[in-house]
Amino acid sequence: MEYTLIVHNSSLFITQRAKMRRSLSVTIAEAILSDFVHSGLLQTGERLPTVRELERRYRASRATIVHALSLLEQQGWVEKRQGSGCYVRRPDDQPSPSQRLIGFVARNTDTEVILRVYAGIERVARIHHLHVLVASADDRYEIERQQVERLVRAGCQAIVLFPVTRTERQLREDYLKREFLGFPIVLVDIAYPEQRRPQVVFDNYLLGYEMTEMLLHEGHHRIAFMDVEAGKERLMHYSTRERYRGYLDALHHAGVPVMPEDHWIVRGRLPGEDMYEEVLCFLQEWKRARERPTAVIAIEDFCAMRTIQAAQSLGIRVPEELTVVGFDNLTLTRSFSPPFPTSAPDFRRAGEVAARLAIQQMRGSLTEPVIYMLPVPVKRRHPAYHDRRETALAAVTPSHTGQEVTR
Repeated sequence: MEYTLIVHNSSLFITQRAKMRRSLSVTIAEAILSDFVHSGLLQTGERLPTVRELERRYRASRATIVHALSLLEQQGWVEKRQGSGCYVRRPDDQPSPSQRLIGFVARNTDTEVILRVYAGIERVARIHHLHVLVASADDRYEIERQQVERLVRAGCQAIVLFPVTRTERQLREDYLKREFLGFPIVLVDIAYPEQRRPQVVFDNYLLGYEMTEMLLHEGHHRIAFMDVEAGKERLMHYSTRERYRGYLDALHHAGVPVMPEDHWIVRGRLPGEDMYEEVLCFLQEWKRARERPTAVIAIEDFCAMRTIQAAQSLGIRVPEELTVVGFDNLTLTRSFSPPFPTSAPDFRRAGEVAARLAIQQMRGSLTEPVIYMLPVPVKRRHPAYHDRRETALAAVTPSHTGQEVTR
């Protein structure tokens, strides 16, 4: 289930049903535009299918179809003729090139996650006849600000921003709190409530809780949690911070004590960077310890894979001696052996929602700092994630290597 959290002063309001109804109408309107107009199937002056035919095609109610057609009529794509139906037309005022640009500033442009977000943005932009300008911040806060300014000057009417992870000082002095205040900027994934901008984020607190809860149910009573810090400065990686809160609460609610030594902090690295040497040090300490965790929650999938490789180099059996879990369901992990549990966030969906919010903000229909939160299912993979109590049974039962079960 998706929620829209609207922050107004110090109060928090959750709106759900109205937003979902509106989203369905908008989604169908975009589908009609894509299927019949942008595809070239119908030309200007040709009649669209009847409301009844559209109801069957999109499996929606009459009211939803009528609302979708009304939205297209308001945008100038459809002309309703009494007793005759709806006909394709082109908007009378074609916007100038500068009015047809939307920007996407990403913390970098060479990761799978960013490309998924971009795919969602580009899809919505294409439907609305917008072109996307892309800029990379190269994981540097100062460059991010420069790229935002550059795209504003280039004529972008709105920007979707996948921010660089902030340090504590950078978040305190964030340029987004004092600059570009009247300009439509929507944050996606790595966003902070303090920035008070429209945001599309994932429910990482619940994800951290559920991942920990699942490990506890499988018989793990000591679970390590990997975290990051940027040298001398505290790195405010919001997704990891929220997962850690969920991890702590899951342990607390299960009556499991939190062990300070199970908080594995990697210093001077960012999520997505190679942490093999740092992880190797933790695992060497793990081997020397008499009492130790039987599972570790890695920062993300790439880190999980490197953790497994480091463990194997030390003769640690995964998952028999140490279960490793990751996040993000990267393509590489699907053929990695041994398979391991991960999460399945819909980054493309996040890009689509962020682009729609940016367009609404650009057109003046969104004026409040909306926080749109997307759910994240946990993806269980066998045999890397199995009930330790069933180990004996598994020894005589055919394995299902690579089977995925989404919870």
